[in-house]
Amino acid sequence: MKKLILIPFFVFTVAFLVLSCAKDDREINLLQQETSIESYVKTFSEQRVEVYNKVWRVVLEEGAESAEAQKGDSVFFDYAAYIFSSGKGSLFSTNKRSIAESAKMTQDVSLFKKWKVLLGNGELITGLEEGLTGVKRGERCYVVFSSRKGFGPVQIGLVPKLSPLIYEVWITDVKKN
Repeated sequence: MKKLILIPFFVFTVAFLVLSCAKDDREINLLQQETSIESYVKTFSEQRVEVYNKVWRVVLEEGAESAEAQKGDSVFFDYAAYIFSSGKGSLFSTNKRSIAESAKMTQDVSLFKKWKVLLGNGELITGLEEGLTGVKRGERCYVVFSSRKGFGPVQIGLVPKLSPLIYEVWITDVKKN
């Protein structure tokens, strides 16, 4: 009788330990990604850097207007999306024809148009949405974040699971709604 009780307990304990270790490994990976991003962002000592909730925005060119995009505002932009690898790694998406052509990316030409999103509407992955909060028309910036704010443990297209990402973004307009 004791053996029957111990077997389910043993199986449960082993399963718990395996899941616990996997969760710990994932958290260590995320912390390593965020430490790497912090190190990279520190190299931009001449630029304004904003950090919100583990999403970094490096302002490469300041915007021309004082109105900052907030939740509920429409933001129009061009972008080039890369897998973060101590900087811009592999390009996986863009809506700029010149960038796609120089990277020899083949994609539908209908994708080469300005993006328009309503901030706070959940149209973007969390990291990009949070990184665009506060942008101004005319701003060019990098938005960098770990896989915690990206696609997480799922492979999406050319992006392997658990990949940190960096977006280069050109803000063409901000409409207050």
